[in-house]
Amino acid sequence: MIEDIILTEQEKLYWEKIFNTEFIFEKGCYSTCNSHCCKWDTPDLPLTIIPKGGTLFYLPKEYAYISKYGKITEIPPYKMKTKLFDKELFIYYKHCNDDSNCNIKFSRSLYCKLYPFIPVFDIEGNLLDLKFISVYDVTYNIIGQKSPCYVKDLKAKYIDLWSKEDSNIHLLKNPYTLFYLMVGNLIHDNYVETLKSNNKLINLQGKEFWKKWEKLYLAGRLINKNKLEKGIEKLYNDFSIKYNFSLED
Repeated sequence: MIEDIILTEQEKLYWEKIFNTEFIFEKGCYSTCNSHCCKWDTPDLPLTIIPKGGTLFYLPKEYAYISKYGKITEIPPYKMKTKLFDKELFIYYKHCNDDSNCNIKFSRSLYCKLYPFIPVFDIEGNLLDLKFISVYDVTYNIIGQKSPCYVKDLKAKYIDLWSKEDSNIHLLKNPYTLFYLMVGNLIHDNYVETLKSNNKLINLQGKEFWKKWEKLYLAGRLINKNKLEKGIEKLYNDFSIKYNFSLED
């Protein structure tokens, strides 16, 4: 339950900084693509089961902060979860179908502020790479489908920006946030490997590809769950040793 997450004063200050920081910002970018990352409503993405619109992902402590000090929609969030030893690792998510006025109605998540990239760190907090953060963009890249989002082409700009010592990227090196970002990278790589190995799917094109993809995605068959769980468990052990890290703190 969200009510069970109690933030310390230090954590409140930390999430306040995240809340008030822009990480990837290109003024007016939504006007060039019809708010593509919020709507995902294009003939090139012919989904029939998954509703149009984006998904807001929130880390548990992030949502605990925003639900008290920011703005949330009336609809309660869902949980996306996986096994972690005898614990449950999860993030909150909500469906979103909005445009540039989203901040008037609800507080944007860190996921939104990082779109279209997820920074790839090592456990020391060194920035190694940027990868696409949305499953749709990752899939576009694999099958060679063009995205309306021009910000995707600015990877070199943000690697250069975030490599500078005064960059706001240092906020993401907090062990709690760093852990979840590294889990996100594990999910990314697991999905890419699983999708590329599915020859029957990858050889389809256009509507036939997305029709089959949607069913497999919703059935959880585009992730190797056993491999992912083992990867997360190893990462958790490494964080426990290095940072005395625990999700129960």
